Amino acid sequence: MSADVASSSVADITSSAPRRKSGRVPTQRQLYSPTGSAKRKRGDGNDSDVDNNAPSSEEEDSESSPDEEELKERRKQGRKKSATSAKKPPQKKPKTNGEITGLAIRPAISAKKKAARPRKAPIRKSALVEQDADGLYAEIFARGTRLNDVAAQWISRFHEHEAKAVAEIVNLVIRAAGCHAQIDEEDIAEPDNCPHRLGDLQDEYNAEQVTDYPLISKAKGAAAFRNALHDFFVALTQTIAQTGLMYEENQLMENIQVWICTMTSATNRPFRHTSTVAALGVTSGLTRVASDIAESTAKMMRQKETESKKSRANKSRLATIDQEVEELNQKLEHVKALITDWFDTVYVHRYRDVDPKIRVECCEALADWIMTYPDKFFDGQHLRYLGWILSDTNEGTRAEVLKQLANLYHDKDKLAGLKTFTERFRVRIVEIATRDAHTNIRASAVELLDILREAGFLEPDDIDTVGKLIFDSEPKVRKTVVGFFAENVNAAYEVQIDDMGGQEALDEALAEPDDDEYKNPRLEWLRMKCLVEQLLSYDEDTGLPSQIERVTPYGAELGLVAAGIESRFSLAAQALYDAIPEVRSWEVLAGYLLYDHSQTSTDVAGDDAESLLRRNCKLEEHEETALLDILNASVRIRLQRLAETQKDKKRTKAQRTQDQIEQEDTAKKLTTLIPELLKKFGALPEAASLCLRLERELNLDVFQELRQNTALTALLDDINKQFLTHNSERVLGEAISSILHALGNDELRELVDSKTQSLWDDLSGTFDALRRGRDLSARGGVEQNILAGISNMVLKMSELAKASEPGVLDHIPAPTKARTKNKKPAPLDTPPISALLEILDRGVPVDGLDAEVDEAEDALVRHTMSLMLPYFLWKCRNFSTRIEAGTQIPDDELTVVAERRDICITALMRMIESRKGADELRVEAADLLLDLYNLFRALKAMQAKVSKGAKKANGRASDENDDWEALCQEIDGRTVRLLLQILTALESNLAKRLRKRLEGPDVDDDPIDDDEDPESSDDEQVQNQKQIRALLAEERLCTFGSRIVHGVQVGSLDADDEKTVRTRLERNKAKLTSSWKEVVGHLDISKHVKGKGGKKAQPAKESAKAAKSKAIVVEDDSDEEVQDDPIEDDEMPDADAEAGAEAEAEGRVNGDAESANGDVERESVLGD
Repeated sequence: MSADVASSSVADITSSAPRRKSGRVPTQRQLYSPTGSAKRKRGDGNDSDVDNNAPSSEEEDSESSPDEEELKERRKQGRKKSATSAKKPPQKKPKTNGEITGLAIRPAISAKKKAARPRKAPIRKSALVEQDADGLYAEIFARGTRLNDVAAQWISRFHEHEAKAVAEIVNLVIRAAGCHAQIDEEDIAEPDNCPHRLGDLQDEYNAEQVTDYPLISKAKGAAAFRNALHDFFVALTQTIAQTGLMYEENQLMENIQVWICTMTSATNRPFRHTSTVAALGVTSGLTRVASDIAESTAKMMRQKETESKKSRANKSRLATIDQEVEELNQKLEHVKALITDWFDTVYVHRYRDVDPKIRVECCEALADWIMTYPDKFFDGQHLRYLGWILSDTNEGTRAEVLKQLANLYHDKDKLAGLKTFTERFRVRIVEIATRDAHTNIRASAVELLDILREAGFLEPDDIDTVGKLIFDSEPKVRKTVVGFFAENVNAAYEVQIDDMGGQEALDEALAEPDDDEYKNPRLEWLRMKCLVEQLLSYDEDTGLPSQIERVTPYGAELGLVAAGIESRFSLAAQALYDAIPEVRSWEVLAGYLLYDHSQTSTDVAGDDAESLLRRNCKLEEHEETALLDILNASVRIRLQRLAETQKDKKRTKAQRTQDQIEQEDTAKKLTTLIPELLKKFGALPEAASLCLRLERELNLDVFQELRQNTALTALLDDINKQFLTHNSERVLGEAISSILHALGNDELRELVDSKTQSLWDDLSGTFDALRRGRDLSARGGVEQNILAGISNMVLKMSELAKASEPGVLDHIPAPTKARTKNKKPAPLDTPPISALLEILDRGVPVDGLDAEVDEAEDALVRHTMSLMLPYFLWKCRNFSTRIEAGTQIPDDELTVVAERRDICITALMRMIESRKGADELRVEAADLLLDLYNLFRALKAMQAKVSKGAKKANGRASDENDDWEALCQEIDGRTVRLLLQILTALESNLAKRLRKRLEGPDVDDDPIDDDEDPESSDDEQVQNQKQIRALLAEERLCTFGSRIVHGVQVGSLDADDEKTVRTRLERNKAKLTSSWKEVVGHLDISKHVKGKGGKKAQPAKESAKAAKSKAIVVEDDSDEEVQDDPIEDDEMPDADAEAGAEAEAEGRVNGDAESANGDVERESVLGD
C-alpha cells in the first residue's frame, strides 16, 4: 500500500511542475533568469520537493496556494545562498574551505546514473527469452527490470502468499533450464514430495528430446542470461536478509533449499546445471550478507572501544552497543550455518560433476566466496578444492582455476595464508606450465608462477624448470615466460654488481661510455654475460641420436636445424627483445663480441673496477656462439621494424625519413662488422655460419644508392673465402644463402655471377686434380684422405649448383702446365660430369671394408646424388626456356643429356637392386630416380602452354623440336616393383615405431629387418629418442611417398588404366599418421586425361617448376575423435568435413598433330 501511495505522490508532483512554472509572475522570473545557477537550483529545488513531500503525498494537491508560497520562499533562500557564494570563486579560496552549492548537485546526478547503470538489462531483454514469457522469468530476462527491484517485488508477493511466491522461485529455475512445465503452491506445501515431483518434470522434459538449453546456448546474450540468473539469486538472498525474513521465517530458506538443492542432484543435465548456478548464487548472497554483518559488528566494536575510552563513558550507549553486537553475532551464526548447509549440500558434490561447465561454475564461485568472506572460506579446508581442480581433465576447468588462483595471489594480504596451499600444489602448477597439452593453459600457469616467484614461494629448481620454457616451441609460452626469465637475469646481474662493490661504486669508478665507441668495457656487457650464462644453463643436452646432426638433401638424415628453422637462442632472443634493453642494443653486443678477451688473463692481479669488469665479462667459445645467434636475431628484428615503419601511414614524413637514414646507417655498419666478425670467428664452423647469416639481413639496394660496390665486393670475397675453406654443410649452406640473397638484386647480378664463376673454376680445378689417374667407379679403391677430399669437393659443387649453373662440368679441362720438367700431369679426356657419374657405381656395397671407410664411401655417393639433381634441373630449365621461346634444341645437346640421364638411372638401379629394405642410401637413390623421371615431364606442360598461347594450326613452330619428348619416359614395371618394395619397407618401419598394424606385405616385397629400437623405459631421454626416430621414419616415408604421388600426377607412374601404384598407396592411407594421409590425399588434387595417338595420360595443368617434387605435409588430427557427452558434442562444429571439389582438366595437352611422330623416335634416343 505504501509503495502505491509513494508512486502516486511522485506522479502528482511531477505532473504539477509545469503548472507551477506557468503560474509564476513574469516579474519574478525576470529577477532570477540572468544567473545560470538559478536555473540549475530550480531543478535542484524540485528534487528536494520530491524527497521531502513524497512521504506526505496523501495531503492536498500540489496546486494549492500554501504549497506554492512555501516553494517560492524556498527558492528565494536558495538564490540568496547561491548569490552569496557566487562572489567567492574569483578569490580561488572557497574551493578548499567554502561551501559551493554546485558541488552538492553532482553526486546526486552521478548517483542517478549509477542507479540506472545496469547495462545488462537491454542484453537480457534480447536474450534467450520467448515471446510468451511471463512471471518472474519475464521480469528478469525480458523486461530489463533491476534485479534488486525484482527481488523487492517478490518480497511483497511473499507477504501476500508465501507458497505461491516460493513456487515462483522454483518455476524460475525450471523455466531457465528450458522446461515449460511448472509447479504450484500445492507442491510447495508438500516438501517431502519434492523428489517425485521433480522426477515427473524431468520425464516430461526428456520426452521433448531437447539437446540445447539457455546456459549452454551459443546465441547472443547467453552469457548475460547466466549472469542475470546468478545475480538475481544473489540479490534475492540479500533482500531476504535485509527485510529480516532470513532470521524470522526459517521455513522460507528451507523451502528454497529443498527444491533447488534437490534439482542440483538431478540426472537431467539442464536441470542440474541451471539449479547449480542458482544454488551458487544463493551461497554467494549468503557470503555477502555474512561479510556485511561481520563488518557491521567490527564497526560497532570500534564504537564501543572509542566510547569506553572516554572519561565519562555513556553506559546506556555501551549497553545498547553490546545488545546490538549480540544480535549481530546471532545473525552471523545463523547465516554461517546456512552457508555451511548449502556448501555441503551443493558444492561438495557438484565441484566434481561429470559436466565440465558445472565444475567451472563451482570453481569460479568458490574463488568469489574466498574473496568475499575470507573468515569462513580462506583456510586449507576450502582452498584444497581449488588445488584438486588443478588436476581436472577438462582444459576449461584448469584454465578457470589458474585464473582464480592468480586473483588470489595478487592480493598481498592473502599471501601468508596461501603458503601452505602453495607448498602442497606448487609441483602441480609447475607441471601444468611445462607439460600441459594446451598452450593457453601453459601460458596461464607461467603467469601464475611468476606471481609465486615475486612472493618468494618457488624453489630454485622450480625457477630453473620454468626458465627453460624460454626455449619452448610455442611462441605464446615463450612470450609469457619473458618476464619470469628477465627477472632471473636481473637477479644474477645484481648479485654480480654487489660482489663488485655495488652500483654506485662502479658508476664512480667507470668512465661514462661513449655512444659511438662500443668496444670498451661497460656494464651492459655484464648483463649480457648473465643473459648468455642463463641461456646456456637451460640449454641442456636433449639426447638426440647422432645421425640427426647431419643435414642432407634427402629425408634419411633430417637436419635438426632445417632451412628456415631458427635456433633456440634466436627464438629466445626474439622473445626477449622488448624485455631486455641489452638485446636491442645490437651495436653494444657486436662490440662485446669483437673485444679481445685474451688480454683479460694478464690482468688477474688487478682489483680495480675495470679489471673486475673485464674479468667477469670474459666470454667462452660456446658463449660467443650463443651471443652471435642473439646478435642475428637483434639485427633482424631491428631492420624489420624499420622497414615496417616505412609503410606506417600514421608516422610523419620526417619520422619516416629518420627511419630510412637509420636503416642505411645500419646497413653500412653491418658491411664493416661482418668482415670483422668473420676474421675473428671464421675458423669455427658454427660461429662462421652465424656471421654469414648476417649478410642476408642487408638491404642491398642501399649499396647501389650510396654507390658502395667496393664494400659489397669485399663482403662477397669474404663469403667465397668461407665457402672454400670450410667443409661444414652448415657453413656451406649459409654461404649459398648469402649468394642467393645477393643474386636477388638485378643490378648486382653481374658482380655476383663473376664471383660464383670463380668458385666453379676453383672447385673444378681441385676436383680434376683429385680425379686425375684414378678409377672413381670402384668402391674402396681410393686412399681415405683422397676420398675425403673428393667428397668435400663434390659436396661444395652440389651446394654451389643451387645458386649457379654448373656449366663447367660439361667441358673437358684444358691441359695444365707442368710444375717441373720431369713431371707432366696426364691430360684429362672426359668432362667432370663423367667422373661424377662413375662415382655413382660406388654405391654398390662390397665386402671386406671397414665401417669407417664404408661410411665415407656412402657419404661420397650421397653428395654425388645431391649434385645430380640440380645438374639435370638446370638442363631441364634451359630446355624449357627454349621451348617457351620457340627455338630449336640441338640434337647433339639432347643426345648428351639423354645419355647422361640414362647412365645415372642405370647406376641408381644397380644401387637399389644391391641393397635391401629401407637402407638409407637405397631410399635416397630411389628419391633421385623418381625426380629424374618426373622433372622432364614439365617440358610437356610448357609445350602445352606455348601451343595454347600461340593458337597456331599445326600447334608447334617445327617438327624437329619433338625430340625432347623422348626425355619424358614412363617408369617400367620392374622399376615400379622395386619402388613399391621400398615403400613397403618404409611403411613397416614407421608402423613398428608407432606400434600400429598394417596389412601383410606382398609376395614380391623384401623381408623387413627389425631396426634397433630402445627398450621401453620411463626415462625421458629414451622416450625422446624413440619419438625422434618415429619422426624421422615418418619424414622418410612422406618424402619418398610424395615423389611417387608426383609421378602419378605427371604420368610417370600409372600411365595405364590399371592404377597399381595408386591402389598400393591408398592401402595404408588411414592406418599411419595424418601427414601420410595428407600426402596420399594429393592423388585426388588433379585429374588426368588420356591423349590420342598412343600418348599416355598427361596432367591437366603442370607447373614448369614441378621438377623437384615435394608434397606439402599438413598436420591433421582429424583421425582422433574424442567420445564425450552428447550435449557437449552438439556444441562442437563438424571438424571432419572435407572439401571434395576437384579441378577439372581443361583439355588435351598435346594435339593430334603433335603426337604423330612422338612414339616413333622415343626408343631410338635412349635405347630403353
